[in-house]
Amino acid sequence: MDDIAHPPVRLQAASSVPISSKHALSLVNNFLDDFQAHSTPSKGSDTSITAQLQKLSKALEEECIRQSN
Repeated sequence: MDDIAHPPVRLQAASSVPISSKHALSLVNNFLDDFQAHSTPSKGSDTSITAQLQKLSKALEEECIRQSN
């Protein structure tokens, strides 16, 4: 018999705390650096995750620049 397909885990935030764009940028960049350090290209890792994180980082950086002007 085939395995029953299981839906992905559904995460729901229990609480949230506002942070600045600068702090969010720092957290995203730190996570991205760590993620890239642990990803191995030889395993054919999915680059879409990295690409989305890089887009988020760029958008946060642009927002920080806009806020400082």
